[in-house]
Amino acid sequence: MPKILNYGSLNIDYVYAVDHFVMPGETLATASRNIFAGGKGLNQSVALARAGGEVYHAGAIGAEDSKVLQQEITANGIHDDFLQKRDMPSGHTIIQVDKNGQNCILLFGGANQSLTVDEIDETLSHFAPGDYLILQNEVNNIEHLMRSGAQRGLKVCFNVSPFTQQLLSLPLELCAFLIVNEIEGSAMVDMSADSDPYAIMQALAAKYPKTSFVLTLGSRGSILKETGKEPISCRSYRVKAVDTTAAGDTFLGFLIASIARGLDSSKALNTATAASALAVQRAGACPSIPQLAEVESFMKNCAQQVLTDKL
Repeated sequence: MPKILNYGSLNIDYVYAVDHFVMPGETLATASRNIFAGGKGLNQSVALARAGGEVYHAGAIGAEDSKVLQQEITANGIHDDFLQKRDMPSGHTIIQVDKNGQNCILLFGGANQSLTVDEIDETLSHFAPGDYLILQNEVNNIEHLMRSGAQRGLKVCFNVSPFTQQLLSLPLELCAFLIVNEIEGSAMVDMSADSDPYAIMQALAAKYPKTSFVLTLGSRGSILKETGKEPISCRSYRVKAVDTTAAGDTFLGFLIASIARGLDSSKALNTATAASALAVQRAGACPSIPQLAEVESFMKNCAQQVLTDKL
């Protein structure tokens, strides 16, 4: 099985339970505060590992404040050979979670923004053509990572989040997979976010013909369009959401790990959808991500049929 290198962010998440998101000028009492290991990069590494992937996490953390992050990596069997420690704070977030399970997030980059070109090249030299390189927009030197990874024959998978217009200047055509939501995907092709998702997907595929796409649509589901193949559609499982913080990261991790393990595309998409359905029913980022055995049991025992011809 190919190795999976995730060159991504690691954040300490400070999560506050609130009745509603704080308004300008408002002081709002919170029902609780919890501290979790998180960051899109670490969340995705945990999901990749729990989905059965052989995962290496590269990036940077603070030398003094990163105990909770290192513990999460070790606990999930993620290789940390290429993880750097810095004399600066780790990345962190402040997350509000409302009574409906929705969240809003403030992000501080910290050590995540300190990656060097020399470190990147040294790390990539340990991976071979056919291995996977997972990226998100929460670290620096993304362009160099994309170009160097693609040059070495790695399958570059880029989660276009957090989205900025500057991302469109990156060599996205070098990516094997682009994972976008409907807002991000529509912005990439200058369409309205409420456009037909299949029209968005068609425009994305036309703009980047050598790239496969995953278009996520929140509670409606997702569409997978691999190069040269027809789209595969999957509805979301109907569950009660408690906290959506790591749902997208869980989806990505289980999808890519399933593909890397050799599952066919429909089964991989269904597995990723089931994993995210389990994740939203639990609080926190990494703590909410299920194990593969849980996901397989959920799919086996759930009567809902989510794969569909069209959403």
